[in-house]
Amino acid sequence: MRGLVRVGAGAASLGGVLRIVSTFIPYQANLAWLEALYGVIDLCLMFGLIAVYLATAEATGAFGLAAFVVALAGVASIVGPDTAVLGVDFYRVGALVFVTGLAGLSVMLVIGGVMRLCATLWIASFASALASAALPQALTAAGLALGLGYIVAGAGMWRARGVT
Repeated sequence: MRGLVRVGAGAASLGGVLRIVSTFIPYQANLAWLEALYGVIDLCLMFGLIAVYLATAEATGAFGLAAFVVALAGVASIVGPDTAVLGVDFYRVGALVFVTGLAGLSVMLVIGGVMRLCATLWIASFASALASAALPQALTAAGLALGLGYIVAGAGMWRARGVT
């Protein structure tokens, strides 16, 4: 399990950095390199999430597990090209499921006394994502907080596991 946490710590940090960078790249539909970047980011966030859960499972308990499963289902659903089926934008739905589960896991991280800084950033990301319905600029803040939270989580796992 230690090796998986190592890989996940690196993926979390890389995904966080790339998520922040992607915030400043204007979206263009069907641009291959941009879709590839988004795919790499989503995979890094997924592997990072798995590592966060493995590193904190004991502290987050059953509710943490349930929130992790929700977040994992959300992030897994957005990996790959963006699609709309029957008028439903699956990226938006998946992203909302992801940050909702991540917010639930974050609450359990705070209660469990672990990874508090990244948890606070992820809760801010969730709040900003919700605020973006009324204030579209809040979506930028959500992406920045999400990315920074992943960078902090990756660095924390790297240090805590003594990865060299």
